[in-house]
Amino acid sequence: MIAELYTVYRTELLKYCCMICGNVSDAEDLLQETFMKALSNLDLLEELGEKERRAWLYKVARNLFYDACRRRTVEQNNQIQAEEETDGGFSEIETAMILSSLPPDLSQLFIKRYFDGYTSKELAAEYGLSPSGVRAALSRARKLLREKLKS
Repeated sequence: MIAELYTVYRTELLKYCCMICGNVSDAEDLLQETFMKALSNLDLLEELGEKERRAWLYKVARNLFYDACRRRTVEQNNQIQAEEETDGGFSEIETAMILSSLPPDLSQLFIKRYFDGYTSKELAAEYGLSPSGVRAALSRARKLLREKLKS
């Protein structure tokens, strides 16, 4: 059954894979993955008619291509985040070391406000403070950080 599908649909499916991948090498890999998937779903394919088998192969090829694109995007984003520096020009490790010089409560408040995007009102509710109390604590944290960075 797989040999028959391969013989009948290989050429047209390879052209489709080339079209979506943009190069022959990736297209051949995608074609191979598609037929591997067909091999593992032989029971399903035997129940389908000829037109449905063809449609199934195209759909699997498309979905495998989308999965590969998503994987590549996630890997690139992870790589970029690992290499990325924070706004102040410090690496993530340096930023963590600088913030560790603050008292733990101020450090958490500072991180939630400036890195996680919480508002003063949200932090006030979470920590049982007034919004002005949160702003005063953040001001103390900034002052301490400035002093640490100067020395």
